[in-house]
Amino acid sequence: MSITTQTRVATLVPDWLKPYLRPAHRWATAQQRQWNSRRHRKSRAEIHSYWEHPWDGVNQPESYASEEGRARSEFLVSLLRQYATPESNILEVGCNVGRNLHYLFASGFHHLTGIEISEDAVKAGGRIYPDMQECVKIINAPAEDALPRLLDNSYDVVFTMAVLQHIHPDSEAVFAEIARAARRHLVTVENEVSTTWRHFPRNYQGVFCRLGLAQVHEAERLPGLPASYVARVFVKGGLCS
Repeated sequence: MSITTQTRVATLVPDWLKPYLRPAHRWATAQQRQWNSRRHRKSRAEIHSYWEHPWDGVNQPESYASEEGRARSEFLVSLLRQYATPESNILEVGCNVGRNLHYLFASGFHHLTGIEISEDAVKAGGRIYPDMQECVKIINAPAEDALPRLLDNSYDVVFTMAVLQHIHPDSEAVFAEIARAARRHLVTVENEVSTTWRHFPRNYQGVFCRLGLAQVHEAERLPGLPASYVARVFVKGGLCS
């Protein structure tokens, strides 16, 4: 239905009835968006290919090291300080050039590992953050390949920022692997709303509760990030609410 047709129909609906119809309209709109997303959905291989070599002029590795990302990384460090110590083993899934790891390293966290699919991003990180790269382990592989090779409970804290939202529906086994690798805490900072050919929104409280992690913290309106992002902290072995 076109916008013009929708407007005409709306004028025919009595004002007293509109509040009762709005929930149904929102549901139908959401269903339409999901259908459009599925119709234009790309394969997992295509999603991987994009993140290995972004071809649309955005998401270039060097852009992740810009000053624009400072507020995001500083927020992440302040959050992790509540759940980790300098002795903690910390894993970032989808580290790109390593900006978040750089800020953690500068804040005294030196037992750091990152997983990153893009070889270009790993190389760029070595140029941009040479001191950190000497002390941080980077696993250059897709998360689907890297995570199953990790030992159970091998990291005190596992975290993601704007990464799980790009995990293809065919790769949702990744979430169980993340839960398995986390010894104590998991932190997700993800877009849980937007739907595009490379965004697959999910409610991560529901995702990880089913995998045995209980949410202990939730925050919205995050520094440097759009309103669609939610930060969640989970503890392993807790009771889901």
